[in-house]
Amino acid sequence: MSDISDTLHDPKPPRHGEPPQVVVAESRLFATRAARFRELQTRLDEMGLFLGFNDHLARAQHRVLKERQADAFDPQSWDMALAHEFPPLAPTALIETLDWQADLTMLLDALDRTLADEGETFDAQRALLATPGKLSKRREIARAIVEQKSIAVDQRALAPLVGAALQVTWTRLARSLKRLPGRPRGAAQGLCPCCGSPPVASTVQLGRHRSRVRYLVCGLCATQWYLERARCSHCFDTEKLDYIGVEGPDGKRALPLRAESCGACRASVKLMDREWETDTDPFADDIATLGLDMLLEELGYARAGFNPLLAFGDAQS
Repeated sequence: MSDISDTLHDPKPPRHGEPPQVVVAESRLFATRAARFRELQTRLDEMGLFLGFNDHLARAQHRVLKERQADAFDPQSWDMALAHEFPPLAPTALIETLDWQADLTMLLDALDRTLADEGETFDAQRALLATPGKLSKRREIARAIVEQKSIAVDQRALAPLVGAALQVTWTRLARSLKRLPGRPRGAAQGLCPCCGSPPVASTVQLGRHRSRVRYLVCGLCATQWYLERARCSHCFDTEKLDYIGVEGPDGKRALPLRAESCGACRASVKLMDREWETDTDPFADDIATLGLDMLLEELGYARAGFNPLLAFGDAQS
């Protein structure tokens, strides 16, 4: 019998000494991300206020992840999803049933308290927290986020908060799985094996079992899964890749990342290398390099990274 699976997920465990194929987020994911935002704030003065707000948001996410329990997940549903080659935590299937709005309510309260410690600095943001929109609007925003559709201009201020709550809910749920799906294969290899969402970025890891191995990082549940290096994570082409970075005034790379840009599909996803900086975070560093996205757009590349903390689309209503 062949040891190669033709299903959506490859169930084979890695051979002895091989890096793990799928890795869920650590319990201190959001606390570590908050620390990265603070570090980036000291280096990028022009983005200081924006990065500072995201530091507080990540701290609030950490508190909610730590204090709330996971939604119950039926093991039979897990088996059924994989039997039908479907990610077990697909957000489009669970968005109406999971209690993510309780996470949002707790997140808004935690964020307001931590912003209050900064005096008047974030008064405008705290005013938004006091009027976070009707429940129907929250649901509309959440579904648009997980489906990566346009978000109306008048809803975009609330969208990062809804996105942050969704991240907490799905990260907690992925961490609660009793066993993980295998590495996705075929046309699905660029999508998260747990929830089916696209990656925010990819990272070249360090560590005893993962040194110099590239993993894609899910934009929703932060699960990592292995994908060979020098392969487009969008169309999987290996022939027309270019790596584009941004240098500082001193001619040196400002942050430990480049955009892996594909000439075949014209998509681009950021690649972060922990050999350059061990504490790089795919979400924080993605947000800190929005200027690189502007450059890539000018060069004709479409952003393929999925970050729920950023508003989507060009909707005008």
